Amino acid sequence: MDRGLIVGALGFAAGFGAERLIASLGKDLKRYDTMRKMSGQGPFFKEILGTLGSLAGERASGIDGAGGVIAGLTNDVVRYARMKGM
Repeated sequence: MDRGLIVGALGFAAGFGAERLIASLGKDLKRYDTMRKMSGQGPFFKEILGTLGSLAGERASGIDGAGGVIAGLTNDVVRYARMKGM
């Protein structure tokens, strides 16, 4: 019973922390999605979900797709920095 209580408390703390983090990043994520829309790309969360699905499929087949995700995020950061500098 004690273990269940501890795991439940840790799960609650992790969920609460994740919610607060997402709430604090909401304004930045809206701006990022606006920039992606101007570039002709889809929403960020849709891409993340697609990437997670493809990574799961690649992982099952033994291919590591982390390099593509990192390269894509690097390109997004560079584009964001250019737009911020304008």
